[in-house]
Amino acid sequence: MKKILFLLAGLVGIFSCVPFSSNIMEKADPSVSFGEVQKNPEAFLGRTVIWGGLIVETLNRPEETLVIVRLTQLDFETRPRYTDRSPGRFVVRYPGFLDPLIYKEGREITAAGEITGKEILPLGNLQYVYPAITAKEIHLWERPPYYGPYYYPYYPYDPYYPGWWYRPYWGRPYW
Repeated sequence: MKKILFLLAGLVGIFSCVPFSSNIMEKADPSVSFGEVQKNPEAFLGRTVIWGGLIVETLNRPEETLVIVRLTQLDFETRPRYTDRSPGRFVVRYPGFLDPLIYKEGREITAAGEITGKEILPLGNLQYVYPAITAKEIHLWERPPYYGPYYYPYYPYDPYYPGWWYRPYWGRPYW
């Protein structure tokens, strides 16, 4: 009995890390690969997917906001990982306004929604075909804290003072 309760508590703990509702998680189809959708988005219309990556650009339109995302792999929390590798880009259509200063370039995002076709937008000098999803839920991840280099102790450069570890005057009075 204790083993079963421990197992159930572990499963609840694992699945509570996901930022999306259980309804979305049940509808999401993990068998749909990005490469297949990129080749033929019309064949996957209406399928629910969970994709994430780094925001490239946010475009506001009168009725919706387009968030262009560079796709990456997702970890067990559906957080983007391996952000230096990407199989391509996709567009998240959000019905409403998203502030481009919050949803700005370089932020990590995960979106759950239905595949709604494609969006053709300029990418440099070419027209790029982006697979498009209409977002039901979006999770913008917090930036990880920055722990900069720690230099102890800091002394300005002085050729006559060798540093904090060398005290030639120990034992002598300071006056």
